[in-house]
Amino acid sequence: MLSLKKSLDILKKTDALLEGHFVLSSGLHSSKYIQCAKLLSFPHLAKVYANPLQKKLKKNTKILI
Repeated sequence: MLSLKKSLDILKKTDALLEGHFVLSSGLHSSKYIQCAKLLSFPHLAKVYANPLQKKLKKNTKILI
């Protein structure tokens, strides 16, 4: 499982974690925002996030082919 520290390290390394004041599309305010496109521009690091999610989806979802 991806630890919080490792997760934040990767987001900062890829400049995907933005800090400031953001008004989200929901109207809520946040001091942090994750720019997913920046993370995805580093596939070898994005894989660290995608693999655990893939495993969870496979476990909990039946895929019809």
